[in-house]
Amino acid sequence: MCLESNIDATDRKETAAFAQWILDIGDGIVGQQNDGYATVQIPQDLLITEYDDPLYGIVNFTFPDLCHHYTNPEYFQSKVILASTNETVQQANDYILSLIPGEQMKYLSVDSVDKSETLESCHF
Repeated sequence: MCLESNIDATDRKETAAFAQWILDIGDGIVGQQNDGYATVQIPQDLLITEYDDPLYGIVNFTFPDLCHHYTNPEYFQSKVILASTNETVQQANDYILSLIPGEQMKYLSVDSVDKSETLESCHF
């Protein structure tokens, strides 16, 4: 999320209140526990209600005209979808990728060193 520095005092207070609300959710202060899950009441002004399909609604609301902007990295850097579970994140990612033309490519990476390479291990 990107916070703007040229906002007026009212917007600044609303932004601070929203940021605190998000932090409180993450810290478990907001919401009622239910078998390891928390139920959080979303304020009415944050709900996207004009779509029947919630996934389509949140993606279309967050990334309007995606088909015209998918090659622009700044378009994606200025937007965010918050999700409560990794499963929901994966569903959103899969849906967004299905809207982008072309073949999907998977890039693999490594974040650890193979310790069996004894000659090179001293460099890491």
